[in-house]
Amino acid sequence: MKRTFTSIIAPAILILALSACAPKPAAAEQTPAPAGAETIIAEGRLLPVNSLDLSFSVPGQVAEVLVKEGGRVRSGQVLARLVDSPEAQSALAGAEKEALAAQQALDDYKAAADVNLAQGQIAAILAKKQLTTARDNYFAGKSTEAKARMDEAAGKLAIAESDLKQLTDNAGLDPDQLNTLEARLGAANAAVESARAAVDALELRATMTGTAADIRILPGQRVSAGEVVMAVADFSEWVVETDNLTEVEVVNIKEGQPVEVVLDALPETPLKGVVSSINARFEEKRGDITYTVTVVLNETHPLMRWGMTAAVRFTP
Repeated sequence: MKRTFTSIIAPAILILALSACAPKPAAAEQTPAPAGAETIIAEGRLLPVNSLDLSFSVPGQVAEVLVKEGGRVRSGQVLARLVDSPEAQSALAGAEKEALAAQQALDDYKAAADVNLAQGQIAAILAKKQLTTARDNYFAGKSTEAKARMDEAAGKLAIAESDLKQLTDNAGLDPDQLNTLEARLGAANAAVESARAAVDALELRATMTGTAADIRILPGQRVSAGEVVMAVADFSEWVVETDNLTEVEVVNIKEGQPVEVVLDALPETPLKGVVSSINARFEEKRGDITYTVTVVLNETHPLMRWGMTAAVRFTP
């Protein structure tokens, strides 16, 4: 029997309508995955735990270099010398001579304290006698000249008695003269220190105990004041400094935090370390605010070298 189009489509429409009205199965509840700890990786530089660049404070010609690259040095050790300066030596000798003379003058004056006191007493006695004589002469004639001489004698006695009191109060020493002599000695000693510093500046001394490194001078070479000529480093420990942690990253870093360091030159040898310090002061690099973080390594490797590049992995 031939079926019409209407009779075919009607049941289909009914089925669709019933399915639309039927309740839908509940969707499975989605639970967000817990966020894992974010690992921060920064580039750093391998450094000795401490190092100092050294330079002469005066210009000159290198006379000798007394240490070799990698040599152990102690604090205060002479590492190099400049050619001697006759002018500096002459200035030192002159300053020392004046200091010796100033010291001798002060010592002589202090040694003469008893003599000074005795002389003050004698001066006061003589001044008193002169006043007595001048007063007798005045009362004998009462002339204008006799009056003037009596007044002069009275003034001299007042001065002598004042000087004697000052000497008595200061154990036979005049404070003004003592101050003058002490000031002379102080100036002379200052001149000696200045002259000696000029001579000492011809020597380069280690300011810490460690290893000589990066020696840049040879005998005969001329150097400028302040020019770095070598360094002394303490290789007993190694640190890695990274200065490209942004303000967003550095808040996830804390002192004492464990760190893994991989040197580019030793990729198969990861090294353990801990964060030792976070610089409180920021830097601005290419528009980013960054902070320097220092990591102390707990492990070392015989092939480690100053300045090697490292990848520093921080896991908060």
